[in-house]
Formats: sequence, C-alpha cells, structure tokens
Amino acid sequence: MSDTQEIMLVDAEQQQAGESQDLKNYVASVDAPIALKYIAAGRIAQSVVSVLVREISEQRLSNVFDICAVGNYLVEEECGKIFKNVEEKGVANPTCVDVNNCIWGYSPVERENAYVLTNGDIAKISLGVHIDGYSSLVTHTLVVLPTVPVLEQTAPTTGVVADVVCATHLATEAVVTLLGTTLQHAGTPSGFFGARKVNGLRIKEVVENVAKAFKVKILPGSQVRRIKRFLVGQDTVHEVDVKGYAWGALSIEEATDDPEEGDLKKLIDSEAAPELGEAWVVDLAMCSFSGLQADLNPRNEFQVSRRTIKPHRALKPTIFTRDYSKSLSMKLKSARGVLTEIDNRKSVFPFHLSALETEGAPLGVAALVKMGILSPATVFTVQGAPGTPVSSRTRTTVLLAPSVKYGGELVRLSGGEIAPSWVHSEYEITDAEILELLDEKRAGVRVRNIGAVELEVPALEGEEEDAAMEIE
Repeated sequence: MSDTQEIMLVDAEQQQAGESQDLKNYVASVDAPIALKYIAAGRIAQSVVSVLVREISEQRLSNVFDICAVGNYLVEEECGKIFKNVEEKGVANPTCVDVNNCIWGYSPVERENAYVLTNGDIAKISLGVHIDGYSSLVTHTLVVLPTVPVLEQTAPTTGVVADVVCATHLATEAVVTLLGTTLQHAGTPSGFFGARKVNGLRIKEVVENVAKAFKVKILPGSQVRRIKRFLVGQDTVHEVDVKGYAWGALSIEEATDDPEEGDLKKLIDSEAAPELGEAWVVDLAMCSFSGLQADLNPRNEFQVSRRTIKPHRALKPTIFTRDYSKSLSMKLKSARGVLTEIDNRKSVFPFHLSALETEGAPLGVAALVKMGILSPATVFTVQGAPGTPVSSRTRTTVLLAPSVKYGGELVRLSGGEIAPSWVHSEYEITDAEILELLDEKRAGVRVRNIGAVELEVPALEGEEEDAAMEIE
C-alpha cells in the first residue's frame, strides 16, 4: 500500500465522510503526497494537544512532567501507525508546558521536582509532529482552573490575563485569514487583501494593531514565517530565502553586535508574498506591560526589549538540537554514543533529554553542548518592574494548499478547532480591516480545519492523584 493510499485509509476510518471526501480532492494535485504528510502531522498534533487540554481541564493531569510525557508518548505512538515505509517521523518539537511568566522551553526530566498546575495558572502547551520532515507545530494557551471543573465555570477570567489571551488568539486568527487571502479573495487579485499586497510587513502591521488594541506587548521570538521540509526555524540551521516577519529572536548569536537585531544569519524577506503550496507557521507570544520605557524595544514600541527576557535561574535546559555544521572527534565515550544515537535517530529537529537511550546520556550531552555540537533550548522567563508580566502564546501551522474543487484553500493543520479559555477583556478591536479578517465569513477565504481524533491516554500508575505515569 502506498503512503497516499495508507493515510487516506486511516482518514476514511477515523474521520467523518465529508472531511474524508475533501481530503481526496488533493490526490489530483502533483503535491498530493506532500500535502497528505502535512495533514497527517497536523491531525496528530491537533489530536494530542486536544487530549492534553482536556485532561488538564478535567483535572486528570496537573504535574507538568506527566503532561509532557503523555504528549511525547502519544506523538510517537500515533506516528508509528501510519506511513510505515517512512523512516523519519515523530516529535518535531518536544512537549513543553510553560507556566505564567515562563515563555519557552520548560519540559522537566524528573517528576519529583516538576511544577504542578494550580488554580489561575496560565499554561502554554506546545508540541510538534513531523512525517518525513513535513511538520505541524502547535501551541495553545490555557487558563488553568483545576479547582473548578470546566463545565462549572460561572464567569469568564478578566483583567490582564484576558487581555493577553485575547490579543494572541485574535492576532493569530487575523493572520491566518490574511495568509489565506493570497489564495482567493472576491474582487481582488491573488496575493492582495484590499488594495495592498500581503507580505511580512502587512502581517507585522496586523499583529501590532491587535497588540495596541489590547494594550499588551509582543515578545521577542514571535514570528510568522514560511517553513519547509525539515526547516521550522531551528537555531542550529542557517537558512536562506526565509519569508515572513520575526519580532527579534531569543538566542543571541555572535554574528551580531546588536542583540535587538536578532540572528543576522536568518535574515527574513519581509516583502515576499505567500504562495500556493507553501506551509507557514504563525507563532505569536504577548505579555502584559507595566514597566519602564527602557523595557521596550527602542526600535518598536509594540515589542518588549530582549533585556526583559531572562533564563530561568533554577531550570536547566532539557531540549537540544544538533548542529550538523559541526562534526568533531569526541574522546568521551558517552559523548560518542550520544552523538551516534542523535545522528541515527533524531534528525535536525529538537529532542528531549529523556528520549536518549545511550548510557550516560546527560554527561555526553553536556560535553556536546560545551563543544557546540548541541544547542540547548534555554528555559526563558519574561521579567518586568513593577510586578511580574503575564504572558500568552499561540502557535498554529497552515498549508496554502492546491485543491481540485476550490483552486486553493487554506488548510489549518493545527490549532483550528481548540476553543480558547473563557476570558473577557475590557478592550476590543475597532480596526475595520482586522474586523473583516475576524468575521465569520473569513474575508472570502476558504479555511478547512484538520480535526482531532480520540486518543487513549496512557494509564497513571498508583492510586494517588499525583502518581507517576507508567509508559510501556
């Protein structure tokens, strides 16, 4: 059975008949095998993050170690069921749960000291899936109410929490539609919305207008960019011909003397328009702001300075990425073993320390980091004065897909059918263009969401609520 036949069979068995029929429209396209791999990765990512949101909301998972372990396990389990002749598939981004002012990289290796979610926490759940290098990345922000069952919440969350959650959600939705207008929009040329071209600069304007409306700031590391096979913005991959827009970067490279400029090795073409057949990731993070003018980016009043982003004082990196531009002869046995395992099993995507099977892996990883062969994903927090900022993050992956029936449609690979937490902000959007992008009719764009399927959650061992998880 071919890859295309295999994934279509899985869809026919697991999805409603209407969606399966839509999926068949891609077969007549020369890009059908690629589109189907993107769709398969998207369905798994969507399914796993939906499970985690449900388990947290219904109070069955609260320890971050358990949440991350369940997420990674389900990704590998589901990837193993499809595309049997594809060797490289699985985790494209290890599951992370960044809580409150923690914004990137928290995925503990030990359960005993892992954070346990409590009432009012803001949890950013992130993960990624790839099939043969074709990836779907997703992040969902959840206002945690473990002491209040989700169906018994009587009033929405308000205040600055509502402001940042609304801002990231609505900015993401507006950008998704904007990308889709490059495929089709009634009465206008392809690639235009209104009388203006859709590109990175237009995306920047939309996002910053939403941030302004809700009186929040954009965090460095936010980006809207095209992704390619095996290339999703890894720090260790120096890309060319990158489209989109990035609000700085978290890593400070030696190549730049100005940390506010980000990584000069990843110059992004902000004037290039999205095109049919491309995949894009919309990754936006925002925070409340009550600090000093010095805490803002001197070149952009809508963005906080990178000086406000600090490595966590106690949490060490647990996620690493291989830099394939470097290859050294290692004397340490554990380092040689880890490097061999990474080269054979982990590809260019980030991996979690616990995913390594080599004996003495932590010691070997430390040596490889010291030599620059592995790049650690620092656990970052956002700081400010007075008070601690509240942060939110939303990430979704879309495919500007060819379609026999519609000519082209925007396929929302992940993040499209997960409802945001119940929040209510005192602010609202008044910009007519953004309101049109957020309208139910989606500015004339056909958007198709890849839905989640039901997954069985691994059992928790022991009778106590905080028992360790057993994954065979």
